[in-house]
Amino acid sequence: MRRFANRLKNQQGFTLIEMIAALTIFSMVVGIISMVTMFGFRSYHKITIENSLREEADLIMSSIINELYVFGPTRVENTTSGLNLIKDSDGVISTRTIQFVKGGEGGITTLTINSVINDPRTSIHSDLSGSTIVSINSNGTDCKANVSCRSGLVDIKLLLTQHYDGRTYDMEMVSKFGF
Repeated sequence: MRRFANRLKNQQGFTLIEMIAALTIFSMVVGIISMVTMFGFRSYHKITIENSLREEADLIMSSIINELYVFGPTRVENTTSGLNLIKDSDGVISTRTIQFVKGGEGGITTLTINSVINDPRTSIHSDLSGSTIVSINSNGTDCKANVSCRSGLVDIKLLLTQHYDGRTYDMEMVSKFGF
C-alpha cells in the first residue's frame, strides 16, 4: 500500500506513450458509445415510421370496410379512381363513392369517401400514390368500368409513402373481402 501512496506523491507526470495510449482507448470507447447511440436513434425512428404507416393503413382499411358494411350496397361499380356503391331500396337509389384523389394537401394522393376530402376518418400523413380499389366479379374477372356488380370481391391495394430525414419509407398492404 505504501508503494502506491509514494507513487501518488511523485510529481513527474505521465509519459507521452501513456498519454497516447489513454487517449486512444478513450477515443475508441467514445466512438463505440456514439455509434451504438446513433444506431439506436435510427432504429427508433424507423420503427416509429413503420408503425405510423401500419396505423394509417389500418385506419384506411377499416374506414373502407365500415363504409361498405354500414351503407350495405346492392351493387358496386368500378370508376377510373375508385368505386361507386349503389343502394337500391324500394326504388330509391342512393350512391356513395370511395376513391383516391390526387392533389390533396401538399400534392399527395388521399382517400375520399363520399367526396369528403377532409374526413377525419381518413386523415393521414402518407401519400397514397399508386393505390387502387377495384371490384371483382365472383367468377374472378374485374367488373367493367361503369357496369355494376351485384356480388364479388373488393380488392384493395394500398401503397403508403412517408418521407423522413431525406429517406423514403414505403409500405404495401393488400386486402380482399366480399360484398
